[in-house]
Formats: sequence, structure tokens, C-alpha cells
Amino acid sequence: MKISTFTPLLTSTFIVALLSNPTHAAPVDVPKIFVDGKPLAESSVKVAGSAAESLIQLDVDWANFEISTRVKMLSPDAEAGIAFRMPQKHEGDANSGYRTGLSLSDENVFLRTGDKIVSRRGMALETEMWYSLTLKVRNNHFVLFAGDKPLAEGDYPAFDVIDNAFNAGNLGLYIKGNAEFGSVKIGDYEQATATVTYTNPVQLNCADPGMLHYEDKYYAYCTYTPDFPEMKRGVRLYTSTNLVNWKDEGFALTNENSWGESRHWAPDIVEHDGTFYMYYAVDERIAVATASSPMGPFKQQKQAPMTPDSIKIDAHVFIDDDGEKYFYYVGFDNGNHIWGAKLNDDMKTVDTSTITHLIAPEAPWETHMANVAEGPVVLKHKDWYYMTYSGSHFESPYYSVGYAVAKHPLGPWKKYEFNPVMQSTPFAHGTAHHSLTVSPDGEEMFIVYHQHYSLNQTEPRKIAIDRIRFVPQKNGPDRLEVWGPTVTPQPMPSSTES
Repeated sequence: MKISTFTPLLTSTFIVALLSNPTHAAPVDVPKIFVDGKPLAESSVKVAGSAAESLIQLDVDWANFEISTRVKMLSPDAEAGIAFRMPQKHEGDANSGYRTGLSLSDENVFLRTGDKIVSRRGMALETEMWYSLTLKVRNNHFVLFAGDKPLAEGDYPAFDVIDNAFNAGNLGLYIKGNAEFGSVKIGDYEQATATVTYTNPVQLNCADPGMLHYEDKYYAYCTYTPDFPEMKRGVRLYTSTNLVNWKDEGFALTNENSWGESRHWAPDIVEHDGTFYMYYAVDERIAVATASSPMGPFKQQKQAPMTPDSIKIDAHVFIDDDGEKYFYYVGFDNGNHIWGAKLNDDMKTVDTSTITHLIAPEAPWETHMANVAEGPVVLKHKDWYYMTYSGSHFESPYYSVGYAVAKHPLGPWKKYEFNPVMQSTPFAHGTAHHSLTVSPDGEEMFIVYHQHYSLNQTEPRKIAIDRIRFVPQKNGPDRLEVWGPTVTPQPMPSSTES
């Protein structure tokens, strides 16, 4: 990045625009502004209002730029960050342009236009502590990195979005409450891209993807929404060798080979002792079918649902290191709740004495349009068990992915404090129900999820993939972090071939 020297320019052209009515506002301390580590003359900045939203406006209107700064929030209600794409002549309209940065009271990183949230992610924040922000803008593509350390190679962004609300305008520093900025740097931004990339979505006509990675091939078993009701019903199969290019293999299971007539939803597949077991919802009950190959055809030898009848939808099987098998599912009780039990050696029945309630939909992100916690996926990492799951109604704009951790597969489970870790956005709707897998060389982990067909149409849903990883923590379990949902070109999953 080519850094421009802005100290003389800022001293003469910094303009403070008070975005609330200053008439009744009490005077406050002048914000401390530093450019490249050197203090900006206080005489060039005048601010009034204690809780007022203030804007330190720069005379910069590049379409493509990178800005980095440090920010320290000094009051409990503080918000601070970067404003961009503002009108050339700012007239105190807080709805003009974008605001991105940190909110101490809400403990999150945000991007918004006025009251419209474009993206938001939870983050632990404190007063009197320096945080780094780096915003990269190229046309309508915005990427923000935020953390308590300067941006380093390999960091995941707080958001990576496309938005078209504003396509031009000035740049500035945004303050609500009291905050201190330091080391402001601005320069041209030339976006570096990988030689070979993919862009979401990667496959049409697949919802609730259940993933199996077996002998160097990926199998995505899908809830299928055909164009015509009279078409065959069942579970559709797609295969791939790289998670990006998929082949339609037709139906792995049809309703003729299964109990139930309709609503073949959310399959999950495991291999055990040479047999492949498919767990899937049908007529809002769980059934189990088997096959000798991951290609199928899967059939129920005895066409009946699992017992007890409280086992409803979204089955998932986890086999622990010691060989113990656990079965997870969703039951209905004033919403969708996640339950678990030990799976018997026959792989088709559960030990009813171990049935345990695990996750209830309680948080705001889990209760929009309906009380929903569903689609559980369990994995083990460093002696901790992680359960990722979906929250809120699948048509809700808050439909999201969160996770919980436990020391035993049946809990008790503790939800991550800053859920959700991935949520639907104005540029990617319906991004939640998912599976987890690894890249072809095993070096990267991916979340494979569905999204709506468009911003205005749910079906047919589509497969998308994004990177997910564990971030080491000083205390407690590692944090699970997602780079997504993305709609911009991303590097291909790492491969032994490359």
C-alpha cells in the first residue's frame, strides 16, 4: 500500500460536523487525534456535546483506499471508527454514507448505513484499551479487520461485504461519546487476488447440506426442492473433489425406499464398519437408511421412523475418540430445541435413558420470527467439544450460526458469549444450516452452508463454502472464527495438487 502523508493536509482541512443538535449539549474534551504518531493541533478540531455523534471529516473521496488507525474508547457508551462514502458537503445527516468501527456498549464490530445494519459481529471490548482498525475499500467491496493487535498476515476480517447503498463520497473518523484515535494512515488500495478463485454460491438446488468426506471425494447430501411437485422426492447427492466444482449424481434416497411421503430434510451421513448410514427427516420424524456405498442407493430395510416420537428433525451423529457414538436431533417444544443421547451399536436406536436437553433458543439472535436452535454439528478440538448450530427462522434476516462448548458430548453446553459467528446479511440471505469439513489437503477447515436463491426468493437454495478456524485463547477453549458469508472471489481450498 502506498501511504500518503496527510499531516499538513489534516491540520488545515479537518472539519468537525456535529451530527446531533448542539444547542443543549455540554462541552467535552477535545478528541485526541494523531496522524502517523504525531499529535494534530487541537486548534484544528472543535467538538461539543457529551453523547453527540461527531465526525472528523477528511478531504478524501477516493473510490479505492485503505485506512488504518488505532482507537481507544474512553466512555462506556463510546462508539468509534471510520466513516466513508459521505456526501462531499456534509450537512449533519447521520444517515449519509457508511459508519464502521467498534461499539463498546453493544460489544460488537459493525458496518451500517444510518439505522440499517449491513454487518455486525460480537467482540470483547474494554475502555482505555487500544484497538486496531484497518478498512480496505475497492468500489463496492469493503473488508474490515479489527482487533487488539495490528493487522497481521492470515487474520480473518470482521466482515467482507458487498454493498451498493453509496458509491462515492468523503472519508472521516467517527466518534460517539468520547474516544481517542492514533496513528492514522491512508493510502491507495490495490486488491491482491489469488490466481485461482471461487465465488459463492458454488452449487444450485441444495439446502441443508450434509457433508461426507470419504476417500478423497466430497459428498453433499441435500434437501432438494424440485421445480415441479410431481417430480420424484428424496435426498439429492452432489459430488466434488475440491468443494467448488460439483456434479449432480441424482437421488441417493427416494421416497419409495423410505418411510414417509414428503419433507425429506437435512440428511447426515456417517460410515461405520463398512456401512453408510443416512439420518434424515421425513414427515417431521427422523428415519435411518443404509447403503454399501456413499453413492447409494440408500434404503430402509424396515420402513419406520426412529423412536421415541419426540425425535423430530435435523439428526447428527458424532463418534468420539473412544468409539462411543452420540446422536443429536431437534425436538419441538415452544420452538426448536437441540437434544442428544447415546447411539446404540445398531446405529439405528438411542439409549433412551441418556436423552438430554442440550440447547434452548433464548438469545435474540435465536428467536427472530420463531424460537429456533437447530442443525447441530459436533466436533472435538483439544479435549473440548464444539457444537455449531443455526438460530432463528430460516427466512429471518437474523438467521445465523453460533456455537457452544462442553467437556462431554452430552454437556452441559455453554454458548459462546459473542454469538453469532456468522449471520445473514443484506448481500447474502439464509446463511446458516451447515456442515463442517476440511480442504483436500486437510490444512484448512470449511463451513459448507446453504443460502437463499436471491435476496427476494428462498428456493431453490444453494451451497456456499467459507473458511472457519480455531483461534488460540490464553484461557479456556479456543475461539471458533468464520470468514463469511462471502460473495467475493476467495482463494480455492488448499490442495495437495497445488
